[in-house]
Amino acid sequence: MQPHAFIAFLITSLSLLRSSVCHRAGGHGSYKHRDIHLHQRDTSPPPARHGTLSFNQTANVTRVTIDNPPINLLTAGLIEDLHDFLTWTQPAPFQTTPKVVIFSSANPNYFMSHFDLNLLSGPPIALNQLIECGRLLQSVTSTAFIAEINGRTYGGGQELSSQMDMRFAGPNALVSQYENSEGFVAQAGGQLFLGPILGKARALEHLLASKAIDAPAGTRLGLFNANYHDAAILRHQVDALAARIGLFPQSALNDTKFTLNFLNPTIQQLDDQITRFSPIAQDSGSQGAVRETIEDSDEGDNVFEMNIPNTVVQGLYQQELAAMPDAGRSVLAAARYSF
Repeated sequence: MQPHAFIAFLITSLSLLRSSVCHRAGGHGSYKHRDIHLHQRDTSPPPARHGTLSFNQTANVTRVTIDNPPINLLTAGLIEDLHDFLTWTQPAPFQTTPKVVIFSSANPNYFMSHFDLNLLSGPPIALNQLIECGRLLQSVTSTAFIAEINGRTYGGGQELSSQMDMRFAGPNALVSQYENSEGFVAQAGGQLFLGPILGKARALEHLLASKAIDAPAGTRLGLFNANYHDAAILRHQVDALAARIGLFPQSALNDTKFTLNFLNPTIQQLDDQITRFSPIAQDSGSQGAVRETIEDSDEGDNVFEMNIPNTVVQGLYQQELAAMPDAGRSVLAAARYSF
């Protein structure tokens, strides 16, 4: 694996990414108010070209089910399918877009996992598309995006879910932005959105310590709108909320979401973070951590993936943990919130 090759491609493609994103979003500093088209004919989203998404559509609500076995890893195929779908949600003549989109998972253990680290050795096409997916979640103001999370959501997966309009959690929900433990940062927008959601102090605790957040803790912290002890109840409640929102005129939804976009980071702030990521990713320690993480995990449905972030910490810091008086048990226990 050659992370330096990834950096070179990232730097050279940054200007193209900015141009593409700003064209969609309406400028470097703000999100564009998108007029919606009335009297449109009904259309359905095109089938996912890589088969990682399926769609269940009613008149006003589209449920998107993520299914990329074994762990819903953010592979190039899944990212491209997400990008295609979110591009389709942009209002256009002769196309009716859903008032509400619900993202859920076919896997009871994973909602959306981390970015496929093996992609770091090639051109950053998938990474660029992942970043633009986040921008589309904000610039498409005529649709409310809801994350129905009942499984693990790591890294890039949490970055996307934190940029959705609402998040509801089930009993298996567990989220972690664990990049700091590898010497990296969440650079697809996650850090900048977690600040307003959690507050600066809580966001720093979560990010700097690479902590995991379960459903009850996430609700208390404000990451989740609500949490439910049963997956069936979670789905019922989210469906009912989406159907209620879907009753109301799309013009009101469009303007309300646009109005509250002032709470989001600006396009310039998001672009600046991408620029700052480059020297961090060139650090030899970060590159070594990525190689070791790939070796420790085959990115399959295994013990390592099920227990992120602590498996990453244990794999990278064995000697440091072993030298502690309690063999690092207190440090590992600090991965979860307790109230």
